[in-house]
Formats: sequence, structure tokens, C-alpha cells
Amino acid sequence: MTIPAAHYQPQNTAMSRGFTLLELVLVLFLVGLLASAGLLFTRSIEDQALFDETQRRLEIIRKAIIQSSERTINGQPELTGFVVDNGRLPYCLMELTGPELDFTDSVSAPDTHYQSPCSTNNKLLLRKPVVTDNGIRQGWWGPYIQVNPLANGDRPFPDGYNNDDGSENYGWTWTLSESAAIVDVDSYDPTVTAPPVPFPRPMNLTVQSSGFDLNDDFDDYPSEFTDYLLVDNDWLLPNSFRLRFTNTSASSAITESASDYNWDDMRWTFTLSASGTASQVYSNSDFSFTPPTSSIPPNGGFYDYTVAVESGSTLNAELPAGYYLAELVCNDGLADADNDCPQIQSDPFLLKLLPRYQLGPIRWNIQPQ
Repeated sequence: MTIPAAHYQPQNTAMSRGFTLLELVLVLFLVGLLASAGLLFTRSIEDQALFDETQRRLEIIRKAIIQSSERTINGQPELTGFVVDNGRLPYCLMELTGPELDFTDSVSAPDTHYQSPCSTNNKLLLRKPVVTDNGIRQGWWGPYIQVNPLANGDRPFPDGYNNDDGSENYGWTWTLSESAAIVDVDSYDPTVTAPPVPFPRPMNLTVQSSGFDLNDDFDDYPSEFTDYLLVDNDWLLPNSFRLRFTNTSASSAITESASDYNWDDMRWTFTLSASGTASQVYSNSDFSFTPPTSSIPPNGGFYDYTVAVESGSTLNAELPAGYYLAELVCNDGLADADNDCPQIQSDPFLLKLLPRYQLGPIRWNIQPQ
């Protein structure tokens, strides 16, 4: 029997069909999921890059304020930064970026001081750059952070997220404090004499970034104002020093006697001077001492005496890291014309005071008259 052609189907032909709607939806979902994962991964990399840049800029700010151990010159730690030149912490970030021409002369002392850009308070001043008679560089020698200026001349230095609000801190939160008490720069009065001169308070500084979210503090870095960028030990030192009086005579001791020396009559003055301003001259004057057996032996015999220096300002316990001219003088305190003090053989010399470094005895060579 012959099978009609219309009913004939080959036995080995595979049947073909398309995707179901459910399969298409599943494929689209998987493609979208992969795309979202890629975006999240890219965003995570971007977040980390902005955070790393913020950390890098915080370190630049810290080193602009004081750099005392990271680099060395001739094997000795280098000591540079705003604190070394000005004897205090900066009141705002703009004091680090400058430039000098952005600062207007102080109304009260136009020949010697700039008006600080950090506040409308006319008592916040910056000393103009000078080199003192003793060879110490002092004043505003910035900019301490080099920033390429914009077309309008501004030199912003915002965080890694570019949160620049146009203020003197370029979007950073700048918090000065004494211990845990926050200092309000606008009401802060650091003046001591006329013209106003600064003394080293406040002691601590926190610089915070607002992160991505400007309206919430969950991503602020660092998270607390007590997470200090700099603390007092980073730039302030104890005011106590050990003086070593060394007898360089080969044969004669410096001995108290009725016809020679009276230790109680010898009035000594030790001075550390960073400049001629009252707040940066530290001294202990009119002190006396008596060595053991009332004698300093010859040929390198010495006597160590610990002295604390005080400033003309309210700062008594600590003084800023930096370069100082160290000087020692003696007066016998008597009315006669003769000075019966030993001869001081050491000239005044520059002394570098580094934070967190132990300073050895400061040697002064003396001889009998």
C-alpha cells in the first residue's frame, strides 16, 4: 500500500523549539546581576582610591606643620615646618597653603606682621619672614604645602573627595584643642604684648574629612575629634634641661674659699631664644648652685645642674620644637666692679630641640679667673 506524501515524516529528524518566557527572564536577570556586581566592584575601587587620597593629604598636612624625624641631613633628623618657624600650631589650613601675597598687613603691626586669614579676629597674626641676629629663621616662610593656583589665584587643598566649601579650611573640619577643650579661633586671644605675638597654645589638632556623605558623620575620617593629627608631644618639649659645667683648666680647681669664690654669690642665667619676642625667649635667671665638696676639679671635672626655663607668656611647662640660641652668663651679685665668677669658655650656640628625643647635658666649659 502506498502512504500518502502528506502523512510521511522521516523517523530520524529532531524536533526544534525556542526559549520559553521563563528562560528569557532568567537570562536577563543573570545578565543584570553580573552588570550590577561589576558596578559595585568599580565603585568599591573608586571609594578606596578617594579614601587613600584623603589619608595621603592628611599626611602632607601633618608634615607641613612639623617634620622632625622622617628625613635626615648629614645623619641628623631634619626639623622643618610651620611650628618650627612660628612657634605654634596653624589656626587654619590656609596658613599652610598661602601664598604670602594673599596675606594683608596687620593693622597694629604692619611692618612686622601679617593678618592671619583664619579669622576676622585682628589679634590672629603671622610674623613676616625674618632671619634673626642669631641666625634663626623665623616667621611665615610658606607656603608649606605647594598647590598649583587656580585661575582666580586660589590654592585649594581639599580632601580626596574634593569637599571644598570655599572656606579657609577648604572643606576640612579643623579643630584646635587644649586637652579635651575645643578652642574657638574667632574668640581666641593669643596676644601677650603689643604688637601681639603668639604663644604655643592650643596643643592638639584634629583635621577631619566629611567623606562621601556631607550630611551624616558615619563616614567622617577620622571619626572623632579626639583622633588627633598632632598632639602636644609631637611638637612641644619639657622645659627642663641639664647643664654640665666642665672645668677645662689643666691644673686649677674651681673651689669656694674666703679669698676665691662664693657659690651663693654667683648668679647664673640660662637663656634659650628663638627670636626677640617675649613669647619665644625662655630663661631661668638668678639661680645658684653648690657642687659637691664646693669644688669642680680640674682637667675635665664637671658638675651637672638641672634648670627649668620659663617664658614671658603664660607657657611655663613646655616649649615648641625648633632652633634656639643657647646662652649662659654669670654675675657675682656683688657691688664691687670685679666679677668673681669663673670664666665661661663656651660661646652661645644654636641648639636643635626635637620632639620625642632625649636631649643630653648641655655642656658649658668654664675656668677659674
